[in-house]
Amino acid sequence: MKKIITVFVVAMVALTGFFSSGRVFAEKAFTLSPMSQKVVLVPGETYRGGVSISNPVTSTEDFDYEVSITPYYVKGGNNSKDDYGGADYESKTKMNTIVDWATIDNPTGSIAPNESVTITFTVTVPANAPAGGQYMALVVSEDASKKQSSGDMAVVEKMQMAHVVYAEVTGETRNEGTIVDNNVPSFITSNVLKTSAMVKNNGNVHAEANYTLQVWPLFSNEEICTNEEKPENSLVLPNTQKYYSQECNLPMVGIFRAKQVVKIFGEESIIEKTIIVCPLWLLFVVIFGIVLLIAWIIAKTKKRKDSGRDSVSISE
Repeated sequence: MKKIITVFVVAMVALTGFFSSGRVFAEKAFTLSPMSQKVVLVPGETYRGGVSISNPVTSTEDFDYEVSITPYYVKGGNNSKDDYGGADYESKTKMNTIVDWATIDNPTGSIAPNESVTITFTVTVPANAPAGGQYMALVVSEDASKKQSSGDMAVVEKMQMAHVVYAEVTGETRNEGTIVDNNVPSFITSNVLKTSAMVKNNGNVHAEANYTLQVWPLFSNEEICTNEEKPENSLVLPNTQKYYSQECNLPMVGIFRAKQVVKIFGEESIIEKTIIVCPLWLLFVVIFGIVLLIAWIIAKTKKRKDSGRDSVSISE
């Protein structure tokens, strides 16, 4: 019994510490504005930029921050939808040598609740900097040196966010793109139409890929879905492929027309399809009905043949 009580007390202490730590974490927060930016760099010149860090009014204490510069690129980006999307803040390549050109003017500081601070950075571009894309991140973290401890238990909370800088060094940039795939299904069993596209950036600078999707009933021009006036877009980094998907909610049953347009640089792909929407339960009903019809036809045919044989036998 004594062991059970001891275990219960230890568990309660651990849970109290867990919820207390969660409460403190919830009360502390910060935001970055903007989350990313695109800049143009000129070889031999200096660029100055900034990002705002805000400690919201709901915060209960000052936010002690530290900012570091890291490389930025993407993990994968070569083949499929599962191969692209992860941020890489570690790998050093020729596409992020900008980290060697950049410095932060105020890398540490403290922000009171409902206050904000602008972090400024300077990029000194070498005169021989190669033209094309350069990518880095300003990683904003809670200052680890200001950590507090509670008794023998360290309060482990480290909030971290990254501001990505997409830079283009002027010069002989190469704008080349390929649309690897543009796909609209012809038959779906749910009312959610999901289209897909894969684009590849063969150039040396980042590019916006644009995607539009329009859907109409088969015998009407009244659009069910459209983003023609405001296409969706995604940023594709040099030497990578990127998968993108769009969705449209349709009626549960019907036949529709769809058109998807994909663009990157000067390349464009247009695909138009007739789409049948049929839920699985209805598909089973139709298949069952067809099977019954075939069985009935076979039975009817066999019955006629048997009747014919009986008639011949009687006449003989």
